[in-house]
Amino acid sequence: MVISGWIIKFPYWLCWQIKQLSGQLTPVVFYVDSEHDYFIVEHILPHIEFPYRIVARNQKVVAMLAGYGIQASAWPAYPRILVMARHAFHRFPIKAIKKIGMKHGTYHFKKMIHPKKYNEFDLYLFTTGDETKMAARMGIQHGVEAGQPKLDAFSHPRTREMSEEISKLDFFDPAKHTLLFTTTWDKSGLSAIDLWIDKLPELSKRYNILVSLHPMMSVYYFEKIRAMQDIYFTDSYHLPASMLLADFLISDTSSVMGEFCALDKPIITFAVEKGWRLTPEIKEMIKEISIQIREAGELDHAVDQYQSDKELKRASRLHWRKVFYGETEGSQGLKAAKVINSYVKSIVGEG
Repeated sequence: MVISGWIIKFPYWLCWQIKQLSGQLTPVVFYVDSEHDYFIVEHILPHIEFPYRIVARNQKVVAMLAGYGIQASAWPAYPRILVMARHAFHRFPIKAIKKIGMKHGTYHFKKMIHPKKYNEFDLYLFTTGDETKMAARMGIQHGVEAGQPKLDAFSHPRTREMSEEISKLDFFDPAKHTLLFTTTWDKSGLSAIDLWIDKLPELSKRYNILVSLHPMMSVYYFEKIRAMQDIYFTDSYHLPASMLLADFLISDTSSVMGEFCALDKPIITFAVEKGWRLTPEIKEMIKEISIQIREAGELDHAVDQYQSDKELKRASRLHWRKVFYGETEGSQGLKAAKVINSYVKSIVGEG
């Protein structure tokens, strides 16, 4: 636990106990550390059968969500059951709260962190049965198959409407191919952003350029992208729409590649050779689903390769889509909500 967790532990415990005795605990809280976290759980919420609150890290995140028309309150909160796509136990530092964990994306692109982090959850939602078994072999307990709710965004009418809005921007040329650049966190040692960020103005003469950055990316890169002309910077809210609009994904080790496999769209990656969460198996998988390049000057050729052979890498994408997500028919948000609802009922039944 971080230091702040120890500092607040007793006063938080006391408030939680008082609210429990007075019947004022919130049955379920969805904790979002950033606006990005909200879009991980968004398609679960319509199927939750219990009263719940969305609780954000602070007023800044509350304001960001309000800008999207999403109502949330700022931490602190006192739930009986907590759902979060973080390991933010220091904000809810008592064991009496039952904790359900979720992922940001498929962990096939980065080695899972230490099992102890996962085992602090009473229930952890993995995407597929195979992934749950893989986690169990690592010593991760309480895992359960629950689908990938983020995939529901691609069939949501709002997403298609936003794609159309982006395509009507002044810089967007329907005669050009559209490239979506994504990258993982620069401090992870797995990002290739420095290989392409300065090339975007030149590339924008030949392509429509969309850019998505990891939420924890250094401010320097956010400011640099936002200062560029004729480049569309996509936030978490618009990212699914940008994926639908893009013809090609340009990435490194970002889990957005999994979603492009779900969409069956071509992927080009800048080769990343090392990193503490990059295993030989992950490197080989990325090679299978993408054309790998080492510098931006190779990008045009990679695009041409896909244009010349429409089936290039497709079999691998579809194979790994099955590995990442299993069956993708039906609502993935409903699948996850059924797991959460069942667990909540089992806890409520105890009291």
